Amino acid sequence: MLTLFSFKPVTDSLINFGKTYGFKILSKLLVKLLRKGLVKTNLDISLVNFLLKTIHIVVLILVLLAALSNLGISTTGLVAAFSAAAIAVSLALKDSLGNIAGGILMLLTQPFSTGHYIETDGVSGTVLKIDLIHTTLKTPDNRQIVIPNGQLVNKTIIDYSKESTRRMDLKFGISYDNDPEKAKAIIMECVKAHDLSLQDPEPFCRVTEHSDSAVIITMRVWVKSENYWTLHFDLLEQVKCEFDKNGITIPYNQLDIHVIDKK
Repeated sequence: MLTLFSFKPVTDSLINFGKTYGFKILSKLLVKLLRKGLVKTNLDISLVNFLLKTIHIVVLILVLLAALSNLGISTTGLVAAFSAAAIAVSLALKDSLGNIAGGILMLLTQPFSTGHYIETDGVSGTVLKIDLIHTTLKTPDNRQIVIPNGQLVNKTIIDYSKESTRRMDLKFGISYDNDPEKAKAIIMECVKAHDLSLQDPEPFCRVTEHSDSAVIITMRVWVKSENYWTLHFDLLEQVKCEFDKNGITIPYNQLDIHVIDKK
């Protein structure tokens, strides 16, 4: 005759399975809640994804250990085996681990963020994503550049999007026969009339060089970072057009040769 005691191993297994499955459901719920909370912060999206992946892996390991423990399997030997395997893998993949360490360091220190336009080691582009091993850039002509994080973390990085404003420096060459004051006035008119140029700090326009074939006038104006190239091209076109209207010539390189007749 069957007794309640004969069902005890089965009921214990069902209870343990229920605990493990419930823990897994709670872990998924935890990751989901963390995702919602982290997305609302100012953290970089790549850092958010990295944190969520890390939490997800840790939770899965805990679920696995809990499941094995509920089945009566000792986890001490398993942890030791995992440790030995981790050491072997780390020795075999030391270069990849260097890239992972570089990725973690960049995600934590944030020298740049996803969506920023950066330049490093002769290449430049918009940061598409920062993974654990690679950082992917998108160039203005729609190419993708994949850079190992181990290399990137040791290179000089120029971030053109970090600050909200940038200073634009443009140089215009005029003939020695032209009036520099008139040329400066034309340049300043173009700068102040443009909607994208900032008037604080005040724009700068002065003669900065007497070159071999031209008088060089340097213009400096501050602009919002996202408007930099629009203003850059607009001012080049507008100043050239106004110079032509007012008889200001932009000279080309030339060499004057004086012949002395000794007869």
